Amino acid sequence: MKIACLVTLMFVIASGYAQRPLSDEKQILKLEDDWARALKMKDRQLLDAIVSPNFTFIEPDGTVKNRDDYLADRSSDIADIESFELGELRVRVFENCALTSGISRITERRQGKRYRFSLRWKELWLKDNGSWRVVASQATPVNPAWDTGFVVKLEKDGRVD
Repeated sequence: MKIACLVTLMFVIASGYAQRPLSDEKQILKLEDDWARALKMKDRQLLDAIVSPNFTFIEPDGTVKNRDDYLADRSSDIADIESFELGELRVRVFENCALTSGISRITERRQGKRYRFSLRWKELWLKDNGSWRVVASQATPVNPAWDTGFVVKLEKDGRVD
């Protein structure tokens, strides 16, 4: 009889935990994982659910893409992602918006060649009607072999050289 009571108590406690909603931070972390998986699998439907209608993405080369261009590119057959690892994830929630950052280590094939690279990124998420969606993202290449600091020279008229 004691065992039956203990098992019943365990189920009651477990169901209480199962029904708790995820914190905003955990929801966003799950969405980040979903996004990486969607990119790897070229899952346009999942990408569509994550990316806001007014999404803007700044590519590692500085190109700015709107939502439609981003989704078309990421669900195309241009590249096959072999691995997509997320690291150094940080989430800061500010009521109905959040700022995330991290690093992605990616291995992909393009035109028969294999590429490995890392990107450091930042993203802005907004919560609308209880759902989080990403509205802006920027990815910057990580170059561990870079042997010089970033230098900007100013011309005499004040423009960046």
